[in-house]
Amino acid sequence: MVRFAKVFVSMGMLICVTLLMISSAGPAAAKGQARRKLVKVYFYHEPGEYIDLSPVKRSVSPVSPARAAINALLGGPTAEERGRGFDGLASASDFSIGSLKIKDGTARVNFVVSKTWAGFPGDTAPIRFKKAVELTLQQFPNVRKVIVTLNGDPNFDGD
Repeated sequence: MVRFAKVFVSMGMLICVTLLMISSAGPAAAKGQARRKLVKVYFYHEPGEYIDLSPVKRSVSPVSPARAAINALLGGPTAEERGRGFDGLASASDFSIGSLKIKDGTARVNFVVSKTWAGFPGDTAPIRFKKAVELTLQQFPNVRKVIVTLNGDPNFDGD
């Protein structure tokens, strides 16, 4: 698309330079309509579908939707979602994604937490956290199995 042309006059000569604005995102971005992907993120909600977990819909970038969905889970519910009775998962705000790889139908996600983290409050918190991650990732067609680790430990919930 041609954005505009500049005209320069230098030493009596007229020079016309056409500047092109090229958008790698295509016509939709040029119109201000960035493409998004609608995903489900699972938060605590009573009564919930899965051990008091229920989904909310979020619009994320299509570039890495699984990572974006997990980051949304770690960030917790929005104020509007809290108003509808959703609550964040215990300790989720203390975690960050150390790695997330999807290969041959298996998603492997390792969360990292600081050495000063005091642990999950209660017996069901680690199980609920792990299940929320599994449900959030299993919505993607290329994910059939989810392996969740915390600081490299696959048995952080006592399995």
